[in-house]
Amino acid sequence: MLKIGLIFGGLSNEHEVSINSAKNIVKNFDYNKYKLVLIYWKRDGRFYVIEDINNLKNKQLIAIEAFKQKFDISLLMTHGKYGEDGVLQAILESQKIKYCGCKVLSSALCMDKAIFKQFAGGQKFPQVKFEIIADKFAPNEINAIKKMFKLPVFVKPANSGSSVGITKVKDFAKLKLAIKEAFKHDSKVIIEQGIEKLHEIEVAILGNEKLIISEPGEVLPFKEFYDYDDKYILNKTKLIIPAKLNRQMIFKIKEIAGKIYKLCDCSGFARIDFLIKNNKVYLNEINTLPGFTQNSMYPLLMMNSGISYKELINKIIELSS
Repeated sequence: MLKIGLIFGGLSNEHEVSINSAKNIVKNFDYNKYKLVLIYWKRDGRFYVIEDINNLKNKQLIAIEAFKQKFDISLLMTHGKYGEDGVLQAILESQKIKYCGCKVLSSALCMDKAIFKQFAGGQKFPQVKFEIIADKFAPNEINAIKKMFKLPVFVKPANSGSSVGITKVKDFAKLKLAIKEAFKHDSKVIIEQGIEKLHEIEVAILGNEKLIISEPGEVLPFKEFYDYDDKYILNKTKLIIPAKLNRQMIFKIKEIAGKIYKLCDCSGFARIDFLIKNNKVYLNEINTLPGFTQNSMYPLLMMNSGISYKELINKIIELSS
């Protein structure tokens, strides 16, 4: 029986989200087909083998070099920096261990929203207007941003997930504060043109060469935008699956999703996010390790496609390389 190493936790600001995703995997895992080994990546940077995901204190330290002795394939639930950006993927490749999901280059490309947006823009994918600013920015850059954008604008870290560090700015007097907040989470910050009364659309993709692309789902945030609290604490956001869109719009969204997935050399699984306003589709971002919590869109979209949670995990494992 193949041993699957479920790695979770990590060093990012999505540590707790990762644990919640892993708990859902544990609950829906196919124990008749695989043996599950739990690998907890603690905030101290070290890895531990644990027996019970609800008791993280009872753990045994494991060296990276010993991974191969414990499991055959790694199933990653490590959201955010170091776990989703190619770093952990490179560690596993250095140990010649197969793992699920995107490889090093595609993980790094999709995680860095600044690089991804520039890459997608070069390929002529439609996006909202954006500007990238570096760690050391001058006051005149603030003035340039004011001239370039209309309110509202979104200020976000280039390398962060779960909407951590994002601010919706409705008054330019608060722009500098929002930029400082974003810089707490990354050395690059993105300014994006905000669009009012839009539709937030998400698509799930499963596969390597042959792709299963879900019907789009829509996010109706309880708050002004889909922030961390809205996603994981309040649980008041509504998810409409499938989204109420006409067939032409659905075809266009799925077509763009498939193209960008292939172009970024994604593999295994990912979630593609879009914005829609007045029948115009804007590509937003790719999440190469989307959440797997009880309320996460990716597994819900796949279940709507007729793939059960347990079957989805099995398929992701089968796609590993």
